[in-house]
Amino acid sequence: MAYFSLETAMRAADIGTSRVIQLNESSTINEAARTMRQHDVGCVVTMKNTLAGVLPSGIVTDRDLAIRFLAKDLGDEKNLHDIQSLPLVTCHADATIDELVGMMLGSHVRRVPIVDDEGQLIGIVCLDDVMAALAELMQRASRALTDERELD
Repeated sequence: MAYFSLETAMRAADIGTSRVIQLNESSTINEAARTMRQHDVGCVVTMKNTLAGVLPSGIVTDRDLAIRFLAKDLGDEKNLHDIQSLPLVTCHADATIDELVGMMLGSHVRRVPIVDDEGQLIGIVCLDDVMAALAELMQRASRALTDERELD
């Protein structure tokens, strides 16, 4: 009998990307909008200098720009620190797909930065990545069941 486990199926590092667009949290909101457009992404991870190095401090999404900035007419002088989503929800590279789903649902977020043991940013996983991975897992499960039936 083929064994299929969601626990060991896929990890954050397997389904996320190491390509993360970052800006210092003191960057302007206009810089963030230009950067998102230039790189065709829906978010930037905000970074800040700490004693442990440059670490992720928050996340700013295209939705944040629309709702927290444009809708409130905050003005061009505001920086990312003023609108970033906090607290920042992060995961480790070995987080399982079910842990990611739990984090996203529990925290009402669609993007989760991946960090190493020192808190350094190493990637990001978004809801679309999780959905694609779940679809792949369903295909694997279906194939495993089909193969099992053919053996019977």
